[in-house]
Amino acid sequence: MKGIKIIILFMLFAFASQAQVDSMLVKKSSTKQLKKLGKNAMKQNDLGSAVVFFEAYLKRNSQDADVMYLLAKSYYEIGDYEYAQMYFDKAYVTDKEKSREALYYQAQMLKSMAKFDSAKIVFTKFKKEYKGDDKTLKRQATKEIAFCDSIQKIASVEKKIVITHLDSTINKINTEGSPVNVDENTMVFTSLRTNKVEYIKEDDTASPVIRKLYMAKRENNEWKYVGEYGDNLNISNFNTSNACFSADRKRIYFTRCRKNPKDEMICAIYMSEKNGDTWTEPVKLPKTVNNPKFTSTMPAVTTDPAKGNDIIYFVSNNKEGRGGMDLWYTVYDKKNKVYKAPKNLGNKVNTSQDEISPYFDQETRTLYFSSDGLGGLGGFDIYKAIGDGKKWSSTENIGQPINSGADEVYYSISPNREEGFFVSNRKGGSALKGKACCDDIYNYKYSEYIRITLAGTVSEQENPTVAIPGATVEVWIKDKKTGDRFMVKSFIADEAGKYKTTVEAGREYSVIFKKTDYLGTSGEVSTIGINTSTDLIKDGLLAKRPKDPIRIPNIQYEFDKANILEISKIAIDTTVLKLMEANPEVIIEIQSHTDSKGSDQYNEKLSQKRAESVVSYLVSKGIQPIRLKAKGFGESKPIAANDNADGSDNPEGRALNRRTDFKIIGVLDVEIINAGSDADD
Repeated sequence: MKGIKIIILFMLFAFASQAQVDSMLVKKSSTKQLKKLGKNAMKQNDLGSAVVFFEAYLKRNSQDADVMYLLAKSYYEIGDYEYAQMYFDKAYVTDKEKSREALYYQAQMLKSMAKFDSAKIVFTKFKKEYKGDDKTLKRQATKEIAFCDSIQKIASVEKKIVITHLDSTINKINTEGSPVNVDENTMVFTSLRTNKVEYIKEDDTASPVIRKLYMAKRENNEWKYVGEYGDNLNISNFNTSNACFSADRKRIYFTRCRKNPKDEMICAIYMSEKNGDTWTEPVKLPKTVNNPKFTSTMPAVTTDPAKGNDIIYFVSNNKEGRGGMDLWYTVYDKKNKVYKAPKNLGNKVNTSQDEISPYFDQETRTLYFSSDGLGGLGGFDIYKAIGDGKKWSSTENIGQPINSGADEVYYSISPNREEGFFVSNRKGGSALKGKACCDDIYNYKYSEYIRITLAGTVSEQENPTVAIPGATVEVWIKDKKTGDRFMVKSFIADEAGKYKTTVEAGREYSVIFKKTDYLGTSGEVSTIGINTSTDLIKDGLLAKRPKDPIRIPNIQYEFDKANILEISKIAIDTTVLKLMEANPEVIIEIQSHTDSKGSDQYNEKLSQKRAESVVSYLVSKGIQPIRLKAKGFGESKPIAANDNADGSDNPEGRALNRRTDFKIIGVLDVEIINAGSDADD
């Protein structure tokens, strides 16, 4: 079943779908011919015809479980989940041996109809009874049982979003997809652009209709079809689709697909650059990305905030993945003009099922994608995760009303951020047969969009009235579940030390301020609980980079041991750790000192171990070991007298000498600083 669905979603099939069938053809065909016609219609993705042929066949041979199963699959693909569920059930009851997987898909249909409790019962039954070879399906059923409980929470919450089905100048009876903004009032999408209705036979030699990139414009608040997009992007004999643009709109990435000699549909990613008002001749990305043995499709591009390189996320069925279709990424190293070897996004995003149609939001460093392996409302749901490369926060279902029991794919956000597009085969779309059929483009718009502005001034700590022009301001977002941080954006304050940007509601942010020869600092900004548009202020105060050691207060160890106490960890977190996160280029020496009790040799050894304990703790918090040095000085560098003038003990002086300092002893070069970034390794 998934193979057919993936073909639809990839827009690889060149034939018109949902064709009408001549009733005379049904009457004149033998029982055997009806079965063959139905299978051929499925092969051609003509699922409406397949339904007609299989239904006619079953009227003559009502006990064929194989055809019941195929009919159920056809109904599923056209979005008629009630009939699909009914025929999956019939196939299983008629012949369990021939329809082993029907129980699993029956449960999926129940879930798509929001019957989560019933779906859970059937998934449990499948898990208990299934003796087939597909272990992946059984593992997924185990996950689905848990998902049926959690998804009800998502289904009970619906955001204030208005959904609009784009009109018939854009949505035809066949599949439309991959809508993305060129600007606020221009959209590029993919379509067959035909309303032709005919049944295509196996020996049909007519030239197939191909998919192309098209453009729509918004006029008087309505989107209308304009024509083909790009002078040389669409070419004959290739299906062209899945356009995406670099942040500066100077590069377009897209896919071209056609069948190889083995009759397999293979897609490859191309890139073209803006040249005035036209696009240059597209260049196929190298084999490191476009492995000819596998499909590479559905690109989404963003810019690495550290180096400015393009990061291209894409979909592939590469056998090195986690199963099904996975999301991968490659980095274009603009310095060396090469695309780096693709890497899998890992198990926080990819599942054993299918992950497709990525979209990367540059503003929030958020990846949006569709999956049928994360337990959504039914079919493919849209999810989001914050991060880059291989480092991601936990995934989150974006919920209703965008997600439904149907398939939702190709989510994108418009430049005004109040709206965007997605694609769905939900009820109400443009179809020839069935309650739903082919993917159509929908516009979504927040009825109460919250716009939050963050602004401030960067100035000197010693004299806050003195602004620091040209300071770097970085905005990092924090994962509420894991505490991990991800850089969202980086920019330069103006000549008056001022900056202004936007942030999203419901988030925790860190803002880092830095400049050469100054010690960077950071501050926290929370937008959680903000439910109206507002302006936030966050100023930054920078101190000159110190040359002398800085004491870490409240560092305590177990008596006569090197282990740091829990209270010391808090002190480290709020001082040296915070500084090192705000200044990723600095190299720190952790300096540990003792008082004069004990021998010189013993004190030096103890202080060295204590310094190493602090270093180990900082490494455990994510600081690169190359940025840390441990040095124990023992009692050799007191800052107070250990004894009074009369020879008596001086407890206050000894306490001052038992200290841990840190000193900036150097800086890393930019290549080493960025070497730890998963998005650029």
